[in-house]
Amino acid sequence: MSSATGRTELQEFVEAPAAFTPQGPGVALVFTPRYTLRADVAGRWASVQRIRLRPDEIADAVEAARSFMRVTGASVGAWWISEHSTPPDLESRLLTRGLRVVEGNYLIDGLLLVTAPPPAPAGIEVRPVATAEELAAAVEVQDDAFGTPLELRFDRAALHDEFERTRYSDVDVLYAAWVDGRIAGAGRASFSPRGVHMSGGSTAAWARGRGAYRALVRARWDSAVERGTPALAVSGGAMSAPILYRLGFEKVCAFRRIEDVLDGA
Repeated sequence: MSSATGRTELQEFVEAPAAFTPQGPGVALVFTPRYTLRADVAGRWASVQRIRLRPDEIADAVEAARSFMRVTGASVGAWWISEHSTPPDLESRLLTRGLRVVEGNYLIDGLLLVTAPPPAPAGIEVRPVATAEELAAAVEVQDDAFGTPLELRFDRAALHDEFERTRYSDVDVLYAAWVDGRIAGAGRASFSPRGVHMSGGSTAAWARGRGAYRALVRARWDSAVERGTPALAVSGGAMSAPILYRLGFEKVCAFRRIEDVLDGA
């Protein structure tokens, strides 16, 4: 990271990684002065970040986000409301427009790491997935860990298409961790000039407590250092925040995450 990348810029990156990350293959981005929209084309999720609205702009912003979701195929839109979002009563105004709070996935810490985390335990290999089969196995670990319903999981054909679409990307990379020769964990990295945004970090039930999650964090840190952007940003909920704090992350913002689910989703 250049010396010009200061603390304020990193905090902005934690709040709205999509606003500072190049557009990777299969990713749709919309930038406006009032908000940033991001979705994986043909994916399940869209996100609304860095929200700076006036009260009279909220209705139009909700409709714009829903239109974006329909175009990209997303069924659920996550609005990431931080202490910097406006207006101050944004959450209550959105809830009156049909958005909802999801218990257990509502209060989220925006976390930043700018010093090296602990090294990976011996015997754990971490690297980007190299085949469609590895990607499918890694995504299965993520889906199991997050309890993704079967009807929302991608089939093998869709995952094969994702691998072909992203295999040469230097922006969005899926890492996997191997324990005893099996994929035991997975986590994504989105590379930007400000640092690496991590998402989807998860460990298979049989491998928990053996350091796979820690190894995935360290691997992405090492990749960030190699690119000259030694900073990791991540959104940590109740499951991941405790281990992230133990690895040295610090809280730089607080999110209230609410969802907009399209009809029929």
